[in-house]
Amino acid sequence: MSHPSQSDGPTTLARLAEMFREALLGLGKTVDPSVLEKWAVVIHSSMSGRGRSYHTVEHVFTVNVGNDPIGSLAILFHDTVYCEVDGGLPRTLWPVLGDALQVDDDHVELGAFDPEKDVLRALVARIFGFEPGQRVTFQTGLNELASALLAVRSLESHLDLSTLAEVVTCIEATIPFRPQEAEDLLAARLAEADEEHGLGLGDEGVERAVRRAVEVANRDVGNFAYEDPAAFLSHTWEILPETNPTLRMPAYTLGEYRNAMSKMAGFLSTLEASRVFRVFRGTPSGPDLDALHERATTNLRRGCRYLRQKVLAARLLESLAGLTGGDAPVSLFMGDLPFEAESQRIEDLLGELPTFGDDVDDAVFRLLSEGRKKDSGFDLRHSPLAAFLYAHLGDARSDLVLEQPDGWPLLEALPRHAVARVTRATAQIATTRREKLLAIADRLEV
Repeated sequence: MSHPSQSDGPTTLARLAEMFREALLGLGKTVDPSVLEKWAVVIHSSMSGRGRSYHTVEHVFTVNVGNDPIGSLAILFHDTVYCEVDGGLPRTLWPVLGDALQVDDDHVELGAFDPEKDVLRALVARIFGFEPGQRVTFQTGLNELASALLAVRSLESHLDLSTLAEVVTCIEATIPFRPQEAEDLLAARLAEADEEHGLGLGDEGVERAVRRAVEVANRDVGNFAYEDPAAFLSHTWEILPETNPTLRMPAYTLGEYRNAMSKMAGFLSTLEASRVFRVFRGTPSGPDLDALHERATTNLRRGCRYLRQKVLAARLLESLAGLTGGDAPVSLFMGDLPFEAESQRIEDLLGELPTFGDDVDDAVFRLLSEGRKKDSGFDLRHSPLAAFLYAHLGDARSDLVLEQPDGWPLLEALPRHAVARVTRATAQIATTRREKLLAIADRLEV
């Protein structure tokens, strides 16, 4: 009798507990297994919300490689709170954080407190640069602030105030995509906290803490500098359902899909590599920082082009939908995802890809035709329709087409024979709109 293969590796909770054990041991602390278990459960439950696809527990293990004990503790806690994905503060965290944050819909304030009586909250507020009663937003560090509060309140029984301050400093540094002076401001606030709370860090300790924080922050966004653009895009695709809740739902529409692609393309197009990777007083070194910036710049450029081609493909289908009855689920025009059902799909009907010229980025075309590194739960790994259009158009013509309004202006700006082929392919899948789609194809072929 055969049995399914089983892994003999440790469970996720066991791995988290071991991370805590190793970190505390590195700081000269021995912790009872029951406490390790309690901490592990806090991390696991906080990061296992149904809306999470990138900021999961696995991200903790990925980022932790190479960190020292303080960095490891920061990584364990730094994404425990992610309000916009989790739908607010997780229920399990209210007993720990409910008194610290005043939440009214999307308005969040750091609750009023007495700094002398609540030293931990005063320490975190100082390092983050917030005052009691001040409004906190996602952009200014709400999630990181709440995660830091959770960290110090969880670890206070085993670590002194100085060590907790260094953990908080690392978590603050993971607030993403800020101007480069953020680290100098962080160092200044940590120096103030050092003086106010008698942490004993001194100038050297403050500098060491911020250097460590920069290293942690750069590991947190390390996917931007991956050598393989397919791996970079896989991480981008894991973020999409977190920032676009409609993609987590079955039968999301062409319009919803196009909107998600457009938002991510717009974000990447305005993001500079200098806002991705951090530097503080020579950490990382000049050559290392240059290499990070170069790889990030390349990934951002290719990621933008990739997403623009995805947007173009989505807009083509959305235009066909608009002309034949209105917005519809993506699957109506493209077919079911392979893991949903075995059915005919648009890539089965497009035929051979055309030969393309010099205006096509070969790396981008491979990303579209061959796919990202990992599957996602809402989309194909590869993009057959986008690859088909990109091979016909290249960069410059694609950009010109994207400037056209949806509907007939967009369709007529594309190569008519290519659009007719796509339209006839969709007519075989979207059977409820077959006649109207075939009429569009006939008009294009005149």
